[in-house]
Order: sequence, then structure tokens, then C-alpha cells
Amino acid sequence: MDYVELAIKSGGFMAMDRVLLTNRLAALETEQEKLTYICPPASVINAYFAELYQKQGPEVATDYFLELSTTFKSFSATPSFDLEGASHAPTFRFIRLNLSGKSFGFAYENADGQAIVFSENPDEAMTDELLFEIAQLFPQYVICLEQDRLTMAAHDFGKFDEAIALDELTTKSENESYIKITTLNIADGLAQYDKLVNHSISQRKMVQFSHRTFSLYIQKVGLK
Repeated sequence: MDYVELAIKSGGFMAMDRVLLTNRLAALETEQEKLTYICPPASVINAYFAELYQKQGPEVATDYFLELSTTFKSFSATPSFDLEGASHAPTFRFIRLNLSGKSFGFAYENADGQAIVFSENPDEAMTDELLFEIAQLFPQYVICLEQDRLTMAAHDFGKFDEAIALDELTTKSENESYIKITTLNIADGLAQYDKLVNHSISQRKMVQFSHRTFSLYIQKVGLK
């Protein structure tokens, strides 16, 4: 691995730092020490993520952060605001989010692209309001809320049968594995969801946003 080129490409250093990087990296022995030294600071990562999001869209921004997380091995199954730069996780980084006026972040759990959304306040409850707000921010992901744990990841639910109208704003469609509720109104969609969810395998809420509509997915009984 060319750590000098990686350092410049990742944004924490510039081309004029090449000699400095070469000399400093030569004094470091392990891969972890070198990755820790060249890993961009949180401010740089978040600024570049925001720029990509605004200019090229959410998918380009999350692809960038997933690649960076993979390169610097900054995954965590238990992320927190206090973890960034800790001695046992020196390359951990996360993306800051302002949700409903409160401070949150997200970090990737693994290289498969599953991310965890977490609050700066450990006691903050993960609510339906947050679920739908995040779905609008990252429409390429399915946002999942289960037992106060909020995750997001790409997911292919397969094809669904022709939709049936439940009311003026909401429809229902099915396939072998899932029921899909599509709605223009969050409250209406949740009301229809609550009527059907008792017949599902879990209380896990799965939501995706697309073209001004929300889709809520219910896993059918007997499927895991």
C-alpha cells in the first residue's frame, strides 16, 4: 500500500506534504500506526461528505464514506461520539447529522454497507419521526428501526404484485416475503402499518423514500 498517495487522496494532506509524509511514515512500524497518522480528521471528512451530498447526491456521498471506512478500518458495531480518536479505535470516524434539531451521527458497521445511526445523547430514543426523516436524507437505503436500534442499508425486496388501494393516499402490495405499504402521508401509512404488523414476524419497521412517497415493508410470518 502506498501510504503517501493514500494520505493525499484521502484529503488529510496535500501534494506539497509528500516529503513530510515520506519521512514521518518511515518512522512508523505498523500498518495501524501509519493508517492512524494519515487518516483525515473528522472536520475534513464531514466537509467533503457534505460537498458530495450537495453537488452529486446522497449515494455518491455515502459511497465515499463507505470506501474511506473500509480503507481505514473504521467500522464499529457500537459507535458513539466519544469513540472518535480513542486509543482502541484511532481511525474511527463518523458523519454528523442534525435530525429534528438534535445531534446524531452515522457510521458503518461493516464493509457490506450496513450503517448505524446513533445519538450524541445515549439516552435519546429512536422514534418514527427520526426513521422517516433519515429515509428522506438517504433514499438509496432502507432505514430499519428495531428495539431502539436504527440502521440503514441497501436492500432488494424483489418484485411486488399490483398495488391495492387502502385509501386515497395509501396502497398495499405483496410478494412471497413481504407486504409493502406505499403512502404519501406518514401518519396514514403508519396507521395502515399498525393494522397489518401483528401478522408479521417482528416489530421491525423498514422504510424507504422515493419520489415523494414512503414505502413501509413488513416481513411475513415464518420468514427470517
